[in-house]
Amino acid sequence: MHCWKTINIKHEYGITRLTLWSIIIFVLVFSLSFIIFGYLKPLVYSDDYTWLFLIILLLLYPIHKLIHYFGLFKYRKNVHFKIKFEFAFIPFIILRLKDLIPKNRYIIVLLLPFILINVLLGYVAYALPQYTHYSSILLAYHCSICLMDILCVKNLLPAPRNALIEETPKGYEILVPPSVSSL
Repeated sequence: MHCWKTINIKHEYGITRLTLWSIIIFVLVFSLSFIIFGYLKPLVYSDDYTWLFLIILLLLYPIHKLIHYFGLFKYRKNVHFKIKFEFAFIPFIILRLKDLIPKNRYIIVLLLPFILINVLLGYVAYALPQYTHYSSILLAYHCSICLMDILCVKNLLPAPRNALIEETPKGYEILVPPSVSSL
């Protein structure tokens, strides 16, 4: 196996640009989802259950990482957890896979939380229209969290079909058999 490409999203895009993109995604997704859900079922909004909203807001990131972990369940013996603090106070949960994983499986693992949680939040916004504002905020926040995963998927899609992904401290390495030529 040889390395076809190494992907390091933070290094490639930069923390400042990623932060700005996350903020822009948050504003756009919140605005569009709130307008669309409000148009589908206009209603008076309720501020009941603010405490539940705040708890879900705090738990959304760990739930997102837990869904990644369940996507890697077959490889669970080789998954290592680590909590890293950025800017000295923002905790990040790092799942490091110490094994090779097929490209298609890795793409599914990356997209799984995006699909499951966003579909659930969309359903909640539609089924409980009086709490659309809460669902729209959670949806926007979750889409901002998913930015890194989506950028990684964007970089993985052009890789050869039989590629294997290896996580390293430098980023993600796309490994291919020697028979596949470098592009």
